[in-house]
Amino acid sequence: MAKSKEIQVSVLSMTGYGRGAGEFPWGRVTVEVRSLNHRYLEIAVRSPKGILFLEPEVRRLVRDRVSRGKVEVFLSCESAAPDFRIDRKRAGEVAQGLAEVASMLGDTVRLEHILAVGEIINTRDTEIPEEMGQAILDTAAEALERMVAHRRTEGQALGSDLVSRVGELEEKVSRIEGIAPQVPDRVRRQLESFLESVNTGSQIDPQRLEAEIAILAQKSDVTEEITRLKTHLAAFRMALSSGGAVGRRMDFLLQEMQREINTIGSKSSHPEISGIVVDFKTDMEKVREQIQNIE
Repeated sequence: MAKSKEIQVSVLSMTGYGRGAGEFPWGRVTVEVRSLNHRYLEIAVRSPKGILFLEPEVRRLVRDRVSRGKVEVFLSCESAAPDFRIDRKRAGEVAQGLAEVASMLGDTVRLEHILAVGEIINTRDTEIPEEMGQAILDTAAEALERMVAHRRTEGQALGSDLVSRVGELEEKVSRIEGIAPQVPDRVRRQLESFLESVNTGSQIDPQRLEAEIAILAQKSDVTEEITRLKTHLAAFRMALSSGGAVGRRMDFLLQEMQREINTIGSKSSHPEISGIVVDFKTDMEKVREQIQNIE
């Protein structure tokens, strides 16, 4: 890859994972967070029924840290207390009633008869006291911070690769800029050669020839496109070091570069410029693939 100018890369990947866990008097909480590529910010929170009241706050924690991507938060709680309770009073009442009936029939009462009546063993309400909510949110924040750190590490690797690729694009633009001044002379030679091949002996008006050459050279001039390409590439470099959610801006800049390089390819008939244009488009597609994962 081409040697690139040194810049401080500051972009985030949209791919990341983080985990947090905590032990509390009432039990254990585990929070796992993962993020994937997405055009916008999409948040999904999956948690036990007992802590659904925390979901709005968990979403706020995510929005405070993430601007773009699909973020999934998994909350799980394990209670330190048994997850069922026995209604001893009801069990005694049922046993007494069944015993009276059994005595009348000359039969006996067994445990399964009592349990079959129902509502003896009940599932314990797993709702966590609201005052413990902050401890759960702190664990979620810990998992999110680790996920963001992962995204930052991934983003650093992506950004470093993009710096090199932008350097290659800039080098190709410089080559086109160096060849572009040769285009008018090449147009002249091509036109003169064509006129000689079809000349029937009539004298060619030198002024008319110069005028035609000037018109063709103007149509082939790519100075403005080169200037705009260099501006877009400089803006792309700035985005790499500016921080924040820059993925969409990078995508827009690539669209503008695509427009300019297409114009250069259609305006210039110089074979070397045409070859550079093809290489530029190939490298630009590699950049486009990379920025799909940038926040």
